[in-house]
Amino acid sequence: MNNKITLKPAGGDSMMDNTWQMYSLLKQEVKRWQAERGSFWSEKLSPAQAPPYYPINELPEEAILELCQRLNRVSNIMTTEPELLEAWHRFKTFQLVTNPELLSRLQLALCGVAQLFREMLVTTKNNLGDNQVKDYIGLAATQSMGCPICGELAAVSVLSSPIGKRFLHCSTCGHEWLAKRVGCIRCGIQEASKLNYLKSEEYPRLEVVICQACRQYFKEYDLRVRNVEDLDWENIRTLPLDYAAEKWLADHAHKFTFHQQVELN
Repeated sequence: MNNKITLKPAGGDSMMDNTWQMYSLLKQEVKRWQAERGSFWSEKLSPAQAPPYYPINELPEEAILELCQRLNRVSNIMTTEPELLEAWHRFKTFQLVTNPELLSRLQLALCGVAQLFREMLVTTKNNLGDNQVKDYIGLAATQSMGCPICGELAAVSVLSSPIGKRFLHCSTCGHEWLAKRVGCIRCGIQEASKLNYLKSEEYPRLEVVICQACRQYFKEYDLRVRNVEDLDWENIRTLPLDYAAEKWLADHAHKFTFHQQVELN
């Protein structure tokens, strides 16, 4: 089922411009850190023999905290080591981090370290030839919902140009891998009647797919309509669609419960 929605802007153009400027500044610092410190940290961890090759919980914690402190300095935010350690402990144990800006920098630092090891893995295996590289970095995990590099579940899919092959995109390490053309990327169900699609004229190349079976949603970008250079920024820019999806799920929760009870009976 397709649902067209009209969105009210979450903020003015100036707010989005400021967000983009800070995002770009932090991303540039991540790249500088990767270039300066990548070789040092690459010696600290070796890939596993099978996917996921660099699980998130095995990435060097010191590297994440080091990068986060660099992002703090670029942001002109002073954070003491005890404050950072406390925030990191809460973050990795799924507790509330009360400072949203620090939370976003921790997330960006984690992604920066994961991306470093992903790029290192791909670069190391380039001398094997294209087909062998593809085997090494995840054809064994094709059709899986977990990233073959870091093990994180995908929350984004893309339809590639020109024929619309579907790939899952890892928002943590940036890896992409082939997926089935239809179905929910969160639970794997392929029944069309269980999937709902939210569309907005403000974001013509994007659909939010809501699954009634698992009550989760994900974004799907059609790159045949328009290319996307930075999916991470697109996910930030399109946050109004996340809010719309959450509201849709809340508004229809009673219907899901009713249908599930009927099916069980």
